[in-house]
Amino acid sequence: MSEPQGTTPMRSQGQAPPASALPDFFTAGADLAATLPNTALSTVGSFPVGRADTQHLLLLADDVTVDEVEALALSQDENAGWVGASRLQVAPGAELQGPWDVDAELRRVLQLPDWTAQAMILDCPPQRSGALPTALAGIDPLTDAFPLAQPAGTELLALTRLRAIARRLAGALRLAGDPSEPGGRTVPVLVTPDPEQSTTLTVYSPVWIVPDGVVALTEPVAAGARLRLQAEPVPGPTGLAAIPREELVRLSETIGEDVLDAAWRAAERRRREQQDEEARARAAGTQVEELRDGYGVVADVDSSHPDWGGIEIRVQAAEEVPLVVRGEAWSRGGVITYQVVWTPLDPADAHREELPDGVRQARSAARTLIEDVAAALLAAAGGVAVDDDGFLVGL
Repeated sequence: MSEPQGTTPMRSQGQAPPASALPDFFTAGADLAATLPNTALSTVGSFPVGRADTQHLLLLADDVTVDEVEALALSQDENAGWVGASRLQVAPGAELQGPWDVDAELRRVLQLPDWTAQAMILDCPPQRSGALPTALAGIDPLTDAFPLAQPAGTELLALTRLRAIARRLAGALRLAGDPSEPGGRTVPVLVTPDPEQSTTLTVYSPVWIVPDGVVALTEPVAAGARLRLQAEPVPGPTGLAAIPREELVRLSETIGEDVLDAAWRAAERRRREQQDEEARARAAGTQVEELRDGYGVVADVDSSHPDWGGIEIRVQAAEEVPLVVRGEAWSRGGVITYQVVWTPLDPADAHREELPDGVRQARSAARTLIEDVAAALLAAAGGVAVDDDGFLVGL
């Protein structure tokens, strides 16, 4: 008797289920990562709520595509990329899975921000070290989430990178934080990085601009820009002479007396040679030329607000370049960095997530000025601009 059309054939007891049909790239043994589509991927099915108790989440708004997440991950690690369907490796041993769509009910259950429309799960084995020192509590919300045992190794690297991605995409992290007491349930912690917190911009270029040239480029957008070339004398002894005796003893035991003695003699020889050169120059009535491999240009953020601090342009040869710069043909030769930083009156303000309103206003003004200065340098020297997190910036 033939089976009715549109029905599923019955299996007798003990009969093996039919093998499910597999996509061609599985049966052909092709590399999955190479066969993934270049369009946005999304997972199918409901969000695995139970995993949120033990794993960290990347939260995104509805205007963010997974392609943007991928692009940022690729700029952080040459090993990043899709390693499976809806599996984006952000570092060896750490991958983002998803995204899942987030509805109102899931936002309520997980206590997520109202703007959350997508979530990705960080799949990474926990690696923890010691407890958070009391002196460091209250400084960084990410470290505050783990007072009993701080993330380390791959987990710390992945969380640092995800926070940078969240900052760039105006997203957030939902961390499975330490329990209130050992052995208890994890405590969810929401970390929303402030996109305004990152102020530093660095222009990488194959072109060296002389100090006066940078001043001329900067002055139209930063009034009062000036060179900072004068060496400031250090009071008291310097070099090995400044090291306390007990520290010298420990250093000698660590590296050996012969090595320490050779370093001392070399330093003394260089000091005597410099003194002799200066003496000969004075006797001949000539000026001693200083060889510089970098220089600085400074300016006030706003001369009418001296409490807002200033900005500094630090120019030097790059010892290494970020991943996003290595693809440029000119990066294989010498690369010059023009790093533009905010120098607040309290240096710690440059890195704090939470700031008082007055300091936040100063940072906002500094950020705008830094963008203008970096744009002027980029237009003159060419190259690319990169932010604090190593991401390309369009100016």
